[in-house]
Amino acid sequence: MELFHQTVSMKSVGNLNEFVRNHMLEPVDASERVKGIVAHFEDLTKAHDAVRRARDQLDALRPLVSTSDKYDAALARRNMHERHRDAVRLFFAELRIRLLTEEIAANEAQRAAQAGEGAETKQALLVAGQEREKLIADRSSAGGDRVSHLEAEAQTARSQASDRKQRRDGFDPRVQTAGLDPVTDAEGFAALTVRLEQSRAGLETRQAGLTDELAECSGQRAQLRRQGEETRAELTSLAGRTSNLPSSQLVVRAQLCQELGLDESDLPFAGELLDVADEFAEWRGAAERVLRGFALSLLVPQRHYSRVARWVNENRLTYRRNDGRVTGSRLVYERVAARRVPLRSTGATGALLLAGTLDIADGPFQDYLRDELVRRADYRCVESVEQFRDEHRAVTREGQVRSGDRHEKDDRSRVDDPRGWVLGWLNERKVEALTEQLLEQQQQLLASEQRFDALQVESGKLAAKLTALANLEVYTSWSELDWHDAVARAEAAEAERQRLADGSSALAEIERRLAENAEQTAALQDKLTELTGDVRVLEERIKRAEELRQADQRLVGSPPTATAASARASYSELEVLLGSNLPTESGRCAPAAESLTTELQATIDRIGRELGGYTQSMLQYMSEVRRRWPEATTEMDADIDARGEFRAFHDRVATDDLPRFENEFKRQLNTNTIRELAQFNNWLRRQSDEIHSRVARINEALGAIDYSPGRYITLVAERTINQEVQNFRSDLRTATDDTLTPDDDQYSEQRFLEVQRIIDRFRGRDGHADADKAWTRRVTDVRNWFTFSASERDRETNQEWEHYRDSDGKSGGQKEKLAYTILAASLAYQFGLEWGAEKSKDFRFAVIDEAFGRGSDGSTRYALELFAKLGLQLLIVTPLQKVHVIEPYVHAIGFVDNPTGSFSRLQTLTIEEFRQRREGRPA
Repeated sequence: MELFHQTVSMKSVGNLNEFVRNHMLEPVDASERVKGIVAHFEDLTKAHDAVRRARDQLDALRPLVSTSDKYDAALARRNMHERHRDAVRLFFAELRIRLLTEEIAANEAQRAAQAGEGAETKQALLVAGQEREKLIADRSSAGGDRVSHLEAEAQTARSQASDRKQRRDGFDPRVQTAGLDPVTDAEGFAALTVRLEQSRAGLETRQAGLTDELAECSGQRAQLRRQGEETRAELTSLAGRTSNLPSSQLVVRAQLCQELGLDESDLPFAGELLDVADEFAEWRGAAERVLRGFALSLLVPQRHYSRVARWVNENRLTYRRNDGRVTGSRLVYERVAARRVPLRSTGATGALLLAGTLDIADGPFQDYLRDELVRRADYRCVESVEQFRDEHRAVTREGQVRSGDRHEKDDRSRVDDPRGWVLGWLNERKVEALTEQLLEQQQQLLASEQRFDALQVESGKLAAKLTALANLEVYTSWSELDWHDAVARAEAAEAERQRLADGSSALAEIERRLAENAEQTAALQDKLTELTGDVRVLEERIKRAEELRQADQRLVGSPPTATAASARASYSELEVLLGSNLPTESGRCAPAAESLTTELQATIDRIGRELGGYTQSMLQYMSEVRRRWPEATTEMDADIDARGEFRAFHDRVATDDLPRFENEFKRQLNTNTIRELAQFNNWLRRQSDEIHSRVARINEALGAIDYSPGRYITLVAERTINQEVQNFRSDLRTATDDTLTPDDDQYSEQRFLEVQRIIDRFRGRDGHADADKAWTRRVTDVRNWFTFSASERDRETNQEWEHYRDSDGKSGGQKEKLAYTILAASLAYQFGLEWGAEKSKDFRFAVIDEAFGRGSDGSTRYALELFAKLGLQLLIVTPLQKVHVIEPYVHAIGFVDNPTGSFSRLQTLTIEEFRQRREGRPA
């Protein structure tokens, strides 16, 4: 059979599509081209994966960098406000120095003016005194000795009245300050002594009680301040990490790791690697109580055990408290063996154990912690006390723990209080609870300070009363206080003097002038007293201002030059913050400084909470980046100080990796895959065009055959309706559309996905490899792009007489006739024959094996006529009953028989010899 170009079964001619595709059109193998496309797409996929990876990294790093920018901005604002706060004291010291200097100069100028006016007043008093002496002498010469005596007596009485009035003015306020009834006569003064002793005893008793209360309140204030500082320090520590462990434990670990040259991640606390799952949040309090001791245990791998044990033994474990004191610390550590036998839980099947409520962080300690939880947290989580009594080891939501006959419930803190939590890698709830605690502590501190101030005020008043009582003891008699009696005596002497003066005109004139002199002297004396007081006040102001200025000058001169320069750089911002509240008097500096410091500290605290939020977000972002791309973040830690490294990672991806990967992806997409697909598509189109050409040449051959009188057959090639082929051609066209435009940017994620869908089927999808392989052969065989039919047409009008999709539904003769016609056209196409060629030098051999055995004589003659016109060399194998039909078309006959059944015989006769033998004539 290998001698023949192809073998055709007459039965296959009945299906036009299959016959034309398989026997009239040459198959084209596209497998090598498909393999090349798939191979190049593997490189493109790697390039695309690199782009996607870089984009995913950017998507993950972008919020981290954004939060880092916010963190840096907030940190800069906090540092700025801290600089402003630290500069407040120096700013107000220098401001007050300037204001005090101005006030001292103004007071000194005013003091000089007052002193000059006082000197002038003293001179006027001296002149007035000399004039009075002269008038007194004149009065004595005019007989005024009794008048002088009365005047002296009145003067003495007035002096006594002034002294007694002065003493009385000191006595009455002291009585009032001591809380006693006013004394107005000698009888009341006598009863005062008894009341003084009684009041003193009661006040001294209250003073002793106040002293105790002040001491207690002072201790409470100090304790609240210390607690507040501890809470604030804990919040500051929590802002820089995600765990819930106490900072004192972390300080000890940091010292240990620093001195041993270890990373803190090498020695984690158990609590850093354990957390209660969200769906079991109601059991967190119980887990905290059961596992608190274990959570505070340091996990030491076997390879570090000897060094850690030696360091712990040789060093006193301490940490520095917020008040600066160094105190001892406690450390529990667990040796983690390199190998261990896994433990199996002995709990009831289906029962919720406390160990089942916990998540374990991935890492080298995961198996160890799982085993430890089997041993330490195998408590049944029970809903009721009845279940609690029935279990050997159980725990309730309220925090009661049972282990055999031992029961424990520790309510020194609430079971749902996050402030004491030590488990977990997220500390938002603990930060929130500690923030509320800090606010409560500040409120308690404010109340304690207010109570302390009130007690101090009361103590001051009590001390004033005791002082007043002590001062009242200096008054021994009522007469030294009764200034009304002295005033009465002075008025009596003055009245008598006035009567005597009225009886003499000379004395009256002298008395008048003495009265004027007395008024002038009194006015001058009052003025001098006022000026002297003003000078003393000014001197006191100057002295106090100088003392304050010296203190401020010492403060200004104490800080280093760099510190002072840094503080002065903030002066302009401080002035802006003060605005109209900038003090213009030295006395207003202290309140303004306190108010500004409080305001700045409040802003610093608020920014600190803001930084804590940013820290939590960044640590989560960092952990996620390290989890997804560990190979790229080996040298990076999930630590706030590593944000610069993550920013550099982001910048490298954004400015280097991603553009480079995108360029490589675009190059491979355009240069290799899509261009190769376009070339493949063009190649398939050329194959399609070749089929049209071949069908046209076949139709030329068919046009030379009279299928029926005046009619011929022509093959019609139409686009197939097969959806797989149509979809493939559409997808291929979409994927390669405009790909050969040199200036067009071919990079498109959508374009890649379109190409990928095609390549995935070329390559064979998981679970569909055989189906995809068949699909590839089917859609890349261009012969399957067409559906073939036959059209019987009129030669003159070219109108269609009948259309044949296949030979189904036709009579036997019609089927044979159509089959022979198409077969003849196929032979003409395959051999390139011309109709009516009687002689040919080429080999046109065809074997017909029993093809005419069952056909009608007419169809057989039709076929032989067609073959004769083609000039074929025929070898016809047929039964004897068809010899009379084929006889006119052959030159020789080979007769084969097997009379005995054991062997066959072949006898060759020319057609003439055959006819002679058939007619009974000798050859």
